[in-house]
Amino acid sequence: MLKRSGFLRSAALAITVVIGFAGTTGVATGQTLPVAVAPVIAAKPASTGPLGLAKSWGYQLQAPDPARLAGAPFDVLVIDYSRNGQVDGAFSAADIAQMQARPDGTKRIVLAYLSIGEAEEYRFYWKRHYGWLWGAFAPSWRAKHNAEWAGNYGVRYWEQSWADIIFDKPGSYLERVITAGFDGVYLDKVDQFVDMEKARASAKADTIAFITKMAARARQLKPGFLIVPQNGDELLADADYRSVIDGLAKESLLYGEETEGVENAATISGPRIDRLKRLTAEGKPVFAVEYLDRAAQISSARATLEGLGFVPHFANKALDHMRFGDLPEAGEGARKP
Repeated sequence: MLKRSGFLRSAALAITVVIGFAGTTGVATGQTLPVAVAPVIAAKPASTGPLGLAKSWGYQLQAPDPARLAGAPFDVLVIDYSRNGQVDGAFSAADIAQMQARPDGTKRIVLAYLSIGEAEEYRFYWKRHYGWLWGAFAPSWRAKHNAEWAGNYGVRYWEQSWADIIFDKPGSYLERVITAGFDGVYLDKVDQFVDMEKARASAKADTIAFITKMAARARQLKPGFLIVPQNGDELLADADYRSVIDGLAKESLLYGEETEGVENAATISGPRIDRLKRLTAEGKPVFAVEYLDRAAQISSARATLEGLGFVPHFANKALDHMRFGDLPEAGEGARKP
């Protein structure tokens, strides 16, 4: 399981998903397909809305520049709601509007990165002075520290106190995102259930319940608000879950699951592709990000992903620069293709 692309230890990351097409979309309920026929699609279904029409997307986590991203060629951009994870770094409504406007005058959709399966020390909700790091004052929802990403902690997302922070109380994370003008959220660490289900049998069901309640609250505040989880494709077996989300993003579907830059075994990618095609069979998009910088791999991956009906994007692992094309750009710090 890949750790989500979050803030680096020494710098706060900004993630913006901007998905461009005029208007917003509401919840679309697709037809449930039997498992045996899910991977077999006779004809491409009708898109469920502007998100389903997206043909390209961009993804940047660290310090995105609204002026630069306004000129991006993508239908979709992904950023954080804040430049530094704090209230004082939050993007303004004017910043979001600038990124939503494409050079030709049409509208993009901008999604805000939001981790629901891990808490991050640099976020506005973190209370250092209450001894959350070490003492008995740590919140009950806080689980173990993620050794791979300093300052990130798993959460017991089924606890109401965590839901209150994310969406279920005035001043929640979700309200901040909606007030800023984002068109939706890009939910990370959805696959936290992989760790949690070892001790909690209902971990998957708890994840679906959390996202379902969050989506209902979001669309109450802003009709048509978009919900796009990243990873956690095992949940797509649940038809109710598929009806709640508007699309899904998948990291490292073809490359890098076990070793960076190395093609995944068919036993890894195959079952995932089958699960993801359940969503595209219902007219909802799959946004695939591959962390590649070699031209031959990128060309092959694009052909494969587009052949599957997915929307590809190629990025460096730090997500500190958004490529406007497939290949690494000057100053990105990637290997030469």
